[in-house]
Amino acid sequence: MKNILKFTPNLILVVVLTVIVLCSAVATFFDSIMVPKTVKLITVTILMTFYFCQLNKMANVFLTVFLLFFIGDAFAVFSFGEVMLKLSKSMYIGAYLLLIFVLLGKIKKLRFDGLVSMYLILVLVLNAYFLYILYEVAKENFVDEVNLVLYVFHGITLIALTYFSFAVYLSKETGQSITFLLMIFCFVFSDVLDYINNLYIYYWLFEVFGRTLHIGGLFLLYKYVYDHHTMVNNDKKMNISEYFITTTQQLNDIRVEGAVD
Repeated sequence: MKNILKFTPNLILVVVLTVIVLCSAVATFFDSIMVPKTVKLITVTILMTFYFCQLNKMANVFLTVFLLFFIGDAFAVFSFGEVMLKLSKSMYIGAYLLLIFVLLGKIKKLRFDGLVSMYLILVLVLNAYFLYILYEVAKENFVDEVNLVLYVFHGITLIALTYFSFAVYLSKETGQSITFLLMIFCFVFSDVLDYINNLYIYYWLFEVFGRTLHIGGLFLLYKYVYDHHTMVNNDKKMNISEYFITTTQQLNDIRVEGAVD
């Protein structure tokens, strides 16, 4: 009976997010508008509720990042015109810039050997080329210069995020660096799919995958902040397979204070 009463809030959170992603996917397939919009609007609220049920502190920079994502999602949901969409994109860019600020504090302490430097140059070149290809495909679809500037600045921000997060990962190879890198990959591919849907060709699966990756990125941000404040896997080196094994175990071990054992 006691085992039945045990619960793991982070594991429950994964289940909740999985359910709402599936509901959103089904609604998108049947061309329902309200469910996907509701999912996008409540995701950050759900994450913050679970977080503050377990911890009562969060660094101002991370709290601001979550706030910017929430405002960006709200503007995207209640998009009554081009101005709202531009404000939404601006909020996302602001959140990404703050994440770059977090990475810069770690970059200063890093030293790279020749092979790592070559990897980083390759990542930078590939990201820049990919952004250029997307720009060439979609540039005719921009309705004004503001959207064009936002697109270019957004792309540069994503390239910087990918570059710096990859640099930190190659130098440290810790659980936190893997979490951050996976989070950035989720946000980057989510935004790329969003651009493809809006500027090139719409396909409902692209919308579902993009929304799923966005929610996945927010969850990984939640996990990164939680581990940062609880000092979990901050300095321990591990590979990708060890990371997923450790993460699964953590989801089973974490308890809310006062939970029945």
